[in-house]
This record gives sequence, structure tokens and C-alpha cells, in this order.
Amino acid sequence: MNSLIQLFTTILPFSKEEQIFINENLITESYEKGDYHCIEGKTCKKLSFIENGIFSVEGYRTIDDSYIKYFASQGHFAVDLDSFFHQTPSKENIKALTNCELLTISRETYNMFEKEITNFSKVISFLKEKALLEKYTIKSEMLVDNAETRYLKFIKRHPEVANQIPQKLIATHLGISQFTLSRIRAKK
Repeated sequence: MNSLIQLFTTILPFSKEEQIFINENLITESYEKGDYHCIEGKTCKKLSFIENGIFSVEGYRTIDDSYIKYFASQGHFAVDLDSFFHQTPSKENIKALTNCELLTISRETYNMFEKEITNFSKVISFLKEKALLEKYTIKSEMLVDNAETRYLKFIKRHPEVANQIPQKLIATHLGISQFTLSRIRAKK
């Protein structure tokens, strides 16, 4: 049983036949560092579970001013939820920061799973709710916490990410300078 099916079955049960059906319809994808999974302005057509690797999810304040909304790593999904579920142009870029392995569900396969698998819609609803709550929590913390607290929460939330990506990306995500991040790290 792959890790995506394990995740699904920790939420609600799927029969052995449903698990086999899911597994047969998943696409295994590899991304190299720098590849884009989703591009701003284009519709996100894939719901991908990260088996290994790290993605950044970038938003834009203006055409020339991007920022990192959050990082997605092993055990999380690489998807623009709004774009995928509403089939609208994406408002973010999802970029591989390391080489990545994904288990992907295409939009067509997703629709088939909704029709054929009993608890699939409920599992996806649960996962969407969980993801939105995590995003809300991160956004709220970014507004109220000081730089050191934001960094400490980031390290606690993403211990595997901190040592695999450039510190300047972490600083950008936290909304602080590289100098401030270095100062905070030196204290620890």
C-alpha cells in the first residue's frame, strides 16, 4: 500500500478493491529542482501527493514582487486548491526546490474516483478542511508573531525543510531579512 492510500485509509476506510483501483490510476511523477508543478495564470489540473521532496508555493503582490506563502514537503499535497477544484487560472506558482517524487491524480481521474469510490469525497473534504486550517494558522501567525517566534514555529512545523533549502527562501517566507534570520539562528 502506498503512502497516499495509507493517508486516505487513516481518515475513512476503503475496500481492498477500491485501494487497488486507486493505485492503478495514480500517476508517479518526478520533478527536478526548479521545475514548476503549477504556473500562475494556468489551470491546475493535478492533485499531487508528495512522496519526497520540497515545493515552494509562491504568491504575488505585484508583477515583480513575489513571496513564499508556504512550503509543501513529504506527506503533503502540491496543488492550488482553488484552481484545481474550480478549474480557474491559478494565482500561484508551485516550484520544486529539490528533486521530487509525486503520486498524482489528474482532474479526470479525480472525477472518476468521486463516482466510483464510496468515501473518496469525504476524505478529500476532510483533507481540504485540514489544509485550509493549516494555511489560516500560518497566515495568522505571520501577522502577530515576532520574527524569532515565526522562525521557531517554522522549524517545529518543518524540521526536514530547514536544512534542505537556502536560508534566503526561509527568510523570504518569514518576511524577514537574511541578516535577521542569521542573527536568530546564531542564538540557538
